[in-house]
Formats: sequence, C-alpha cells, structure tokens
Amino acid sequence: MKKDLIFAPILLVVGILLFLLKVTGIGAHIAISVVGLLVLAVYTAATKKEWKVPALEIVMRACYGIALVTGPLVMNLKDIPALAIVHKAGAALFVALLVVSLVYKLIVHQKAKH
Repeated sequence: MKKDLIFAPILLVVGILLFLLKVTGIGAHIAISVVGLLVLAVYTAATKKEWKVPALEIVMRACYGIALVTGPLVMNLKDIPALAIVHKAGAALFVALLVVSLVYKLIVHQKAKH
C-alpha cells in the first residue's frame, strides 16, 4: 500500500499535466509522457504482486499505452479525428482507472486494519 501512495499521486500529477498540452507545449508534453511511462514501469514492477484487481491494473496500463501510441499518430495524421478521440479517451480512462484503483486499495486497506 505504501508503494501505491508514492507512485499513484505521481502518476496522477503526470496525467493532469498531460491534459495541459496548451499550457505546457508539445515538447514538455512528450517529456512528461516519457517520465510517466518510466514511473508506470517502476510502479508496475514494484507492486505487481500486490494488485488487488489485476484486470483493472492491466486495463489501466493498457489505456496509458493506447494514449502513448496514438499520440504521435495524432500529430502526424491530423485528418483522422477518431485518432484524437482514442488518444484523449485512453488518457482519460487511464486517469479515471488510476483513481478508482487507488480508492479501492485504500478502502481494502482500511477494512483490513479493522
């Protein structure tokens, strides 16, 4: 649980910063997404044995991957609006599932303490 309390807030900040593309600019957007990927990889390695709902954890990470892969496609194929929708939906689902996962873990942890 302690690892979740370290990594999840960092990833939440990364997710929020990625939604601020108009403020940060594309260079920072790319750098932040790479930092997010590295943090997510370390988070996965550090907590994989502690996953409470593995399917949720996998889908959450897949959403980040979808957003990461579709990002360059959105930049290069501007004529396909569906790519932008998939990119933003993947990013939004990642953040939402990260929050859901953390809240669920906090609830389970609190119940285990009592």
